Formats: sequence, C-alpha cells, structure tokens
Amino acid sequence: MTGQPTDRYLRAKYIAMSALEVDASGRDAAIARECGDDEALAREVRWMVAAIECSHTATLPLLPGDTVDLSGLDAQAAAPLRYRLVRRVGEGGMGVVYLAERVDAGYAQQVALKVLGAAAVRSPMLLERFARERQLLARLEHPGIARLLDGGLFSDGQPFLAMEYVEGERIDEWCDRRGLDLRARIALFLKVCAAVEYAHRNLVIHRDLKPANILVDAQGQPKLLDFGIARLIDAEATEATLTEAGQRALTLAYASPEQIEQQPLTTAVDVYGLGMVLYQLVAGRRPWQHITTPHQLSHAIVAGEIVPPSRSARQADANGDAALRCTVPADIDAIALKALRRRAGERYATVGALAADLRNWLEQRPVQARRGRRLYRLRRFLQRNRWPLTAAAALVLSVLAGLATSLYSLHQARVQQRLAEQRQRQLERMVQFQQSMYDSVDIGAMGHAVVAATQRQVEAALAPAAKGAPAAGGALDDAFANVQATDIARSAFDTYVVTHTLDSLDRAFPDAPQLATDLRQSLARVLLGIGSYAHAADELREVVAARGRERGDSRDLLSARVDLARALEAQGQTNEAAGLYAGTARQAEALASTDELRIAAEAGSARMLVAQGHQQQALTEQQALYAELKPKLPAADHGLMQLRRDLVDTLVQMGRRREARAELEPLLALDTRVLGAENPETLRAKLTLAKLLRSQGEFERAQDMATQVAAVRARRLGAEHPDTLDARYEAAINAVKLTNDEAGLAKLRATLQHIVDMRRVSYGADNPQTISAMTGVVALVAKQGDIAPTDRAAQRYYAQATTLEHTVLDSHLRQLGPDHPHTLLARGSLASLLDKAGQYKQALVQAEQTLAGQRRTLAPDDPIMLGTTNMIGDIRSDMGDWPGARDAYRQVLEVRAKRFGDTAPHTIESASRLYYALAELHDASAAAAVRRRYLDPVIAMDPKTLNAAMRSVRDEAIRMLKP
Repeated sequence: MTGQPTDRYLRAKYIAMSALEVDASGRDAAIARECGDDEALAREVRWMVAAIECSHTATLPLLPGDTVDLSGLDAQAAAPLRYRLVRRVGEGGMGVVYLAERVDAGYAQQVALKVLGAAAVRSPMLLERFARERQLLARLEHPGIARLLDGGLFSDGQPFLAMEYVEGERIDEWCDRRGLDLRARIALFLKVCAAVEYAHRNLVIHRDLKPANILVDAQGQPKLLDFGIARLIDAEATEATLTEAGQRALTLAYASPEQIEQQPLTTAVDVYGLGMVLYQLVAGRRPWQHITTPHQLSHAIVAGEIVPPSRSARQADANGDAALRCTVPADIDAIALKALRRRAGERYATVGALAADLRNWLEQRPVQARRGRRLYRLRRFLQRNRWPLTAAAALVLSVLAGLATSLYSLHQARVQQRLAEQRQRQLERMVQFQQSMYDSVDIGAMGHAVVAATQRQVEAALAPAAKGAPAAGGALDDAFANVQATDIARSAFDTYVVTHTLDSLDRAFPDAPQLATDLRQSLARVLLGIGSYAHAADELREVVAARGRERGDSRDLLSARVDLARALEAQGQTNEAAGLYAGTARQAEALASTDELRIAAEAGSARMLVAQGHQQQALTEQQALYAELKPKLPAADHGLMQLRRDLVDTLVQMGRRREARAELEPLLALDTRVLGAENPETLRAKLTLAKLLRSQGEFERAQDMATQVAAVRARRLGAEHPDTLDARYEAAINAVKLTNDEAGLAKLRATLQHIVDMRRVSYGADNPQTISAMTGVVALVAKQGDIAPTDRAAQRYYAQATTLEHTVLDSHLRQLGPDHPHTLLARGSLASLLDKAGQYKQALVQAEQTLAGQRRTLAPDDPIMLGTTNMIGDIRSDMGDWPGARDAYRQVLEVRAKRFGDTAPHTIESASRLYYALAELHDASAAAAVRRRYLDPVIAMDPKTLNAAMRSVRDEAIRMLKP
C-alpha cells in the first residue's frame, strides 16, 4: 500500500462519508443517486459504509463502571501506563472516543481516550492524520482547548491519544437549555474565538469548527475539541496528498467553499467555521438546514447565497423550532454574513478582527461590517451616551430626537439598492429641515403662552376669594399646586413645535412630496402620543390622500390607514374607524400572517365589531386570530399582547368576568415584566382589571387601582389628557359605590361633571365617549336619591337621574340602534330609575323591552340577562305582584348559584329577595329552605372580613329576615 489515494478512492470515500449522514432507510437511494451508472463505484462505496459501521459497532456500548476494552482486558500502553475504559462517549469516521481512567501506581485520572477504528488502522493516510493530531495538540495549551495528556501505542500496536475529558454540552444546546439571550451568547462565543485565535498564533488551523466540536463545561467555559483534520499553517508542499484527504474528511454541513472545491486552505477556513457557529447560535438553525442531499448542499455552499440570520430566525420561529426567540439586529446579520463570504479574501482577515467587531456590538460601537454609514455611526454614538445626552436635553429636544429616530427608521425601511444615493440625499435634507425647525421655533412666544396659561389657571383657582382682597400665601400656594403643568406644556408643544413644523413642510419639500408625506405621518404619530387626536386625524387624512396619489410602496398606504383608524377610534368615531380597519385588513391579506400591519388591521377591525355591538362575532374573530398567531410569535410580541388585551375587553363587555380575569391577571404580569409598570399598555391593562373588579363588587381594590393609573397618567400626560380622564372616571365611579354621605357625593358629582364637560369639548355632545361619562353622573344622582334624608328629596334626585338617562338613551338609539349593548344597558338603567321613582308600569315596560332586546342578541344564560330578570322581580315586588316577583327571583337564583356559588354577592342578592317574596306569599317551608342554604351562612360571617359588596348583601339579608 503506497499511501497515495486515487481520485476514485477519494470519490468513493466522499460518497461513503456523505451516506453515513443520511438515515439508514434512505442510504441506498443516496448512494445510487451519487454513483449513477457506475456499479463498481457503488459496490466500493457500500463496502466502505459496511466497514465503517463494523468498526463502529465492533466495540459494544459500555455501561458506567465497565472495565472492558477492545481486547476484553484493560487497555495496556507500551509505556508503563494503564487505562481502564468506562464508557464510549463518541465516534466518527476515524475513530472512537471513550471515557477512561488512567491508573498509574495509585494515581487515577479521567481522560478522553481516542483510538483508531478497525478500518482506520489499515489506512496509512488516517494513521498519519492521527499522528498529526497528536503533534498539533502538543503545540496547544489554552483554557479553551482540550489539552493533550498522553499518546502512543497500546501493547497490540493500536495508536491512541489521551486528552483532557470535558464533561459538558454542545455549545448550541447549552445556550438553548439555559435560555441565554443574544448578548450572553455572543459573550460565550467570544471565548471560542479566543481559543481559535490562539491556535492560529501557534500556526494551527482547526478546519472542522462546528457546535459538536465545542463543549461547554459546568463552569461555562467552552472547550474546543477534535483537531483530527487540523493542519499547520506552514505545512510543506510535500504534504499535498495528505491535505487533499484532509479536505474531504470534513463535516459537509459546516464546510467552507474552498474545502468543497479542494483549494489551498488558510486561516480564513476557520473564520468561515466560526461564522457558521455564530449563525446557528443567533438564528437557532444552520444556513441551508432545509437541504438534505449532499450534492445540493455542496452546490449551495459554493454558490454562497445565505439568508441573513434575522430572516432565518423568523422562519424557524414561525415553524416553532427556534430556540432563541428574539430579534436578531442588523449588526449581527452583517457580522455573520461577512464571516461567511463566498471568497476568503472578503471575510474578516483574522479571527481577532471578527471578535473585535462582536465586542464593538456589545459596547454599542459601530461594527466594521457596516463601515462607512455615517448616520449608523452617529446612532451608535447616541446609544453609548444616552444617559448624559438625556440629562442635558430638554422636553422639546427629547421628543424631537425621538421623532428623528422614527423618521430615520421609516426611511431605512424604504431604502432599495438602486435608490441608495438618492435616498441618502433625501435624508440629509430631512436632517437640515429638522435643524431649521429647531432654530426657527419661537421660544419667546412659547414662553409667553406658558406664562399666560399658568396665570389663567391661578386666577381661576383664586376666583372664589373676595374681589379686591389680597390673596393669602396659602391660597396662592394651593392655586399654583393646581396648575396643570403637563397640559400647558402639551398645548405649547403642539402649537409651537409640531404645528409650526407641519406648516413648513410643503414649503421645505416642494420637489420631494413623498418625503414630506413621511414627515407628516411621523408628526401625526407624535400628536397621537400626546392626545391631540383630532389634529392627528386631520394630518393623517392628508397622508392617506397623498399615499393614494403616489405610485410608491403600498405598505406605506396601509400604515397610514391604520394610523388614521387609530385616531378615529380614539375619538369614538366608530363607524368610520371600522370601515378603515376592515378595508385595510382586506388589503393586508397579501402580507404574512405575522406582519405587524396585518395584525394591527385585523385586530382593530375586531375591536370595532365590539364597539358596534357585535360582540360574539368579534370574540370569534379574535379567538381565531389569537389561535393562529400564538404558535408563530413570542409571548412578548407587541401585536400578540395587544390582541390578548382586546380579547379581555370583549369578554368583560360580554359579562364573562371569570374568563376575562383568568386571562387578564397573567397578561398584566407579562406587561409589567416586559414593558414596565408605567408603560401605556400596562396602564391600560391595569385599568381594565379595575373595571373588572368593579363589576365583581370589589370596589375598594378597583378604586385603588384606577387611582394609581390616574396618578401616573396625570404626571406623564397631564390631568386633562383623554387617557387620564378615563382613569379618573373609573376611580370616581368606584368612589360613588363606596360613598354614603351627601357631601362626598356632591364632590364626586363635580368631578364626573367636569369629565363630561371635557369630553363634550373634545368629542361633541352626542359622541359615545361623552354619553358614556354621563352614565356615571346618572348612577351618582341615583345614589344621592338612595341616601336622601326625605322622600321628597329622593324623588327630586330620581327625577334628575331619569331626565339624564332619557338623554343617554335617546343618543344611543340615534347613534347605535335599539339592540346595541349600550342602548340596552341605558334602557335597563332607565327602568331601574323609574322603579325608584314609583313609576312601576313604565318601569316594567322598559325592563321587558330591555330583556327582549337581550334575548335577541345574547346567549340564553348570559349574566347580563340575569340582572335584567332580577330587576323585573324588583319591579313586580314594588307593584305587589308577589307571584311574578317570586318566579323572577327563583329563575335568577337557580342560575346564579350554579354559575357563581352559594355565597357570591349576586347570588345572595337574589336569595334575599326571593326569601322576602316567599314570606309575603306565606310559603314558610320554601322561605326556610332559602334561608338555611343561602342567608344564614352569610349572616354568620364577620363583617370586618368582607368587602363593600359582601357587606351590602349581608346587610340586605338581615333586613329581609326582620319581620
């Protein structure tokens, strides 16, 4: 045997090694495909496969504690050393690796013992390569490289290597099992780079870098293994034959193009291998992982067309097999793709250069892979110095800096290669325009406006004082304390910065209308953020019209339509918003199901169905959309979390409170963890929970939660911001439930009336937002009638409440129709007020009309219908129709006890009233049964341990039992 391989041998060896990577059931087909009509070559390949498998299976798997080796005895080296085998830990085409114990005169040490397989021993090339591995490992002493401890021949002449035994996991599996984030993975990968860089300094190229050859030990230290096909950088030309064989002894999935093409190898091959490992760590999969045949994979590697890791990670995430569920930034895309360039000269010159670029990313410095982009480098500078810059910036500059970032992001998304230079010039114009706007803001006028607004608020606070009398110091302090500084700042910012900038747009960009439209949309989003919804809607209508005239990216038009729908939704213009959402959702069907614009349009369309009263249809669409997106998106995805909040709102509207609460409480915890306690979406979820608690009678918790939300929103948005008013309204409604004195209710009435007045100014008198606030005033006035000291005073309050409720009902009938949930709720409230006012017949008519509408639109056992049926029982009771009252109460009690339990507040309410009706009908036995089951257990409770709702129903139960 000469030791010189023929081309035919190398071809057969390559096909055999590739076939071993294929499952046994498809191996014959793979061999036939590669060999074609050459039957002799096919027979040689099958012989090689059988020989390799024979060498792999000749040694039976060893259990821990076994001391059997290849000869059936302890492994005896020619030198006076003994190794006792423990178990087999790995194998490859060249040999088998065992966990072994070195025993030498009482000295024991665990090692990884690598021995050649039966087929490899007969190959001079593989024997030479095995010897070379020992030579190379002897040169290397690094904490990131498994150390060579011993080597030589066993007594039977079989060569071996004894290396440091690394008890660890593959680097990718180690990261996945611990859920490491991107920064932690990069930090771990830099340790691998340090080991490879050390090997290069010692003139060693590894040539087979892959996750399986990098193990991470218990201390988190990665170790580089398997230098079986490594070679010296300064190897002599006489070793060309061995190099050729080494190039074929590779792992195809991680091979570089020059290895496939059998070109001379340099350190660039290890840069490529590190790029492959980096790609798999950040994307959760290899490039070309979908390719299963060696022939196609070789062509793909040589072609060098690689999908960026960020896109590959999204594809893997959509299939449910991505371990790292996060966004891969553009910098990491650029670094990985530079390391994986098709041509070796275009990659990083050294491993050190690759590591330096990764450290740049960790330190938020510009990476060399994206060198030459000035704005990119500026952004990196701002990221590194965010806190000093933030501390030095005023409110206006902070907002405008955010606006600049938004505009840059919008611009960057639109960039195409053929328009790069043109868009660069446009961006420079945008920056110049922004600078000119900063310079031209009239700071003096802005300051005078702030002072004038402050003066007006102080004068209004001091108005009750005697005219002409000097204001006391304390009164002035109180007046200044009531100045709404955030509202004044928001108004000034809208007028003197945003509006000023908008007025200058068309003059600044007469030749670039598309650029002006981009800026207008970004400024409209700023208006949405500060609560100037009407102004934002006006600007967005212009944007939509301009986008419709442009022959540009239709995605931009969809984005503008979604923004406009949000502005209309915030103003309560439900029908117009619904049409925009629905139309945009149809146009977005061409986008991926996980596209953020498509999700926003589809979710908004479902929300509008709720607002229009089609709650069941909305719930069906929301549940279907959530079921489709949940497996495809991470739990913290913005669109998915928004959809979950919408689902909760719909369940609350439908009275399905238990389901809503079970979904809302974990969602609120996720919002708090991912977004922060004061994020607007977290505050929205918290306010929804407050509304849910109120509907379940937990008024104290609901009021406390709503008050917290109102305080944060007032501080961040201003006291008169629509979102702040929503939270203040919820806190006031709960306070009404908990207040039982005239002075307290009078103060709350002023608060609720102020909210109604503010909404009337912002939205109009007939807007659903204004009318919904009026329902709170109705509830408060009715409560004033309940606690009035005289019947005459009570009737006066009930008459006021009835008049207000008629206004609410008439508005809902005009705006929403007779069967809308809000209309039916208003009609039911009117029936209750008429009952309190003693107008029983009219009350019964309104109540029965309410129940009929609910039967047309709700499920037969809907909790809302139970409340209406219970109210009919109350009206019939007041009319003296005890049989009718008994039947109504009995029907409600049966369902409530089954659904909510015997001691739930609503259950006890119905039980108390049924008991009273039965007593009036002299049905003593039935009344006693109700008392034993429902009333006595509640009366026995300690009132100090009960919330307001339970104390109220307990007090009512006690009243019903009195003769």
